[in-house]
Amino acid sequence: MGGQIRSSLRSQRGMSYWGWLGIVAIFGFILTCVSKMGPAYIDAYYVDEGLRTLSENPGLRDMSRGEIKKELDRFFLINNVRGQPTESVQIIRGADSMLVSVDYELRQPLFYNVDVIMKFNKQLNTAKVELCCEPLVDLEQFRKRD
Repeated sequence: MGGQIRSSLRSQRGMSYWGWLGIVAIFGFILTCVSKMGPAYIDAYYVDEGLRTLSENPGLRDMSRGEIKKELDRFFLINNVRGQPTESVQIIRGADSMLVSVDYELRQPLFYNVDVIMKFNKQLNTAKVELCCEPLVDLEQFRKRD
């Protein structure tokens, strides 16, 4: 009876040092990825919201390129969006619609010589405002000179 209890207790000791070290390493890697990539996805969310706010503007079709960029810059400034998203705003006027595009990619160093590349493509097509922020149009195909 005593040998059976001892063998039962020995098999219930729990995780070893290496098991805990593995769990801590995995948790650390996930935390590093979230801390490095999270801000880029938060900025992408605010770019999406900026385009949605712009789509609700009733005079959007009559606004100049400068006015549209000024509105987006103001929204980005209020929501602390900096860098690539603010620099990559493109406005293309077509025959019967207008496309406001924010297409950019970010390269974020993860650790040592490993980088993560994140691509974001948000578009507002005035012909299909209800489908805001989905990349529906290839920019080269849409581009028509006034």
